[in-house]
Amino acid sequence: MRYFFNSYGGKLEEIKVYTLENEFLKVEFLNLGAIIKKIELKNKNGDVKNVVLGYENIEKYRENPAYLGAIIGRTAGRIKDGILKIDDIKYQLDKNNNGNTLHGGKKSISHRFWNVGKIENGLCFSIKSFHLDNGYPANIEIKVSYILNNNELLIKYFATTDNLTYLNLTNHGYFNLNGNPNKPIYEDILKIDSDYLIGIDKNSIPCKTINLDNNIFDFRESKKLEEFFKADDEQKTLANNGIDHPYIFNKEIGKLEIKNLESGIKISVETDNPAVVIYTANYLQDIGFKKHSAICFETQEAPNLYRDEDINIYPTFIDKNTNYGKYTKFIFEIN
Repeated sequence: MRYFFNSYGGKLEEIKVYTLENEFLKVEFLNLGAIIKKIELKNKNGDVKNVVLGYENIEKYRENPAYLGAIIGRTAGRIKDGILKIDDIKYQLDKNNNGNTLHGGKKSISHRFWNVGKIENGLCFSIKSFHLDNGYPANIEIKVSYILNNNELLIKYFATTDNLTYLNLTNHGYFNLNGNPNKPIYEDILKIDSDYLIGIDKNSIPCKTINLDNNIFDFRESKKLEEFFKADDEQKTLANNGIDHPYIFNKEIGKLEIKNLESGIKISVETDNPAVVIYTANYLQDIGFKKHSAICFETQEAPNLYRDEDINIYPTFIDKNTNYGKYTKFIFEIN
């Protein structure tokens, strides 16, 4: 295991790049947003490829409107009207997306500088968010650990609070398994252990549970994303002709996998989160990348504090006696 970091001078605080490397993977991180900047590995031909999207100019991460590689919080996804209700108290959150709250509001932890420390085989990023930060109640401290074990990248989320609050963290990495951001993801083969999808409204707010039987969003059996993109569906149209939806995992440990036959690179994802928002980069053309040039696996709770007791989906809150703890593991293989 090798570990080192570089600094880049600039306005405001200094952006630092931290690197973890072993014989299988080389991963770069930023102290800004606890961002995953690069994940490099060899494809089946022995060529080194970066399989996540990122900016060549590091200063662009200060704005980062698509949240490339960032830790998302306090709450991933959208909250309708920016209203967070806890114990009959309504908190007005910062509204930054068509009158709703997206990814924690403006200048969330995705766009702030984190403290960084070295741990065994990894790095621990930490940050504090104070009471009524972007409208959220309670003082919290968040720690995110990135751990490199052979061909696995493990993300561990941990948080403490001094009062009752809601937290829903994720990472917003954009994967392109070809290692070529000019190539769309249509040839990628996806499989998700999920019987249910949460449908969205015109503002991409989760609003209804959808059984995936006879549905183009069904990936219980492996299939090329091309099949999905060639089909028609109202939910696909609402997501700007792609996927931007929470999938509910069938088991306590959720699993999915994606592979690209040209590169031979396969990623298996494992998490103790109940859901994963799959996002197929439906708006990246707005910031200079190509539409559908990557796919995100935002493991998390269902956004918007969504509830469906029939499938055991409901929000969980944390208090000073109930800490937040989740994990997501990315396993990289060459086939």
